[in-house]
Amino acid sequence: MTATTVLHETYRVALHALSRPGIARDVPNAATPAEATNLLLAAAWDVDQTPPIFDGDPKPDVLAQLDRGTDEFPEAGHLALIMIDGESLTRARLSGPGVDGCIEVELPLSVASLVSRNKACAEWPLGIDLLLIGPGPRFTGLPRTTRVELTN
Repeated sequence: MTATTVLHETYRVALHALSRPGIARDVPNAATPAEATNLLLAAAWDVDQTPPIFDGDPKPDVLAQLDRGTDEFPEAGHLALIMIDGESLTRARLSGPGVDGCIEVELPLSVASLVSRNKACAEWPLGIDLLLIGPGPRFTGLPRTTRVELTN
């Protein structure tokens, strides 16, 4: 398998994760969250223009402070990559585009981070998209269009 094929597969997994929120997708050719992150960065971003990357659960309100885009350019809202270890699990109900009705999931983020994410996505179409990386080499998407209702 060529390096280009590996990068294409990694990018495709990220797109699938973002199109089907809350469903973890394994990243082929990666053994750790860090390897999966590096493959995605190589596949989708220039070296000098990387997205916000968090190693672990972000501190409270950090996600709400990320760029959410503008009324003219809502697509300028950040896609943040969060490498997580799965120690913090929060039960949530997801609904919105890409979700068949609603699904109950355990997300590997703290309640505070999910509340911060919901604040950042409160004024649709402005918002942030999250790609959770881990536990292990897998991607789970939470795009701005997904409604996250905490059920803990």
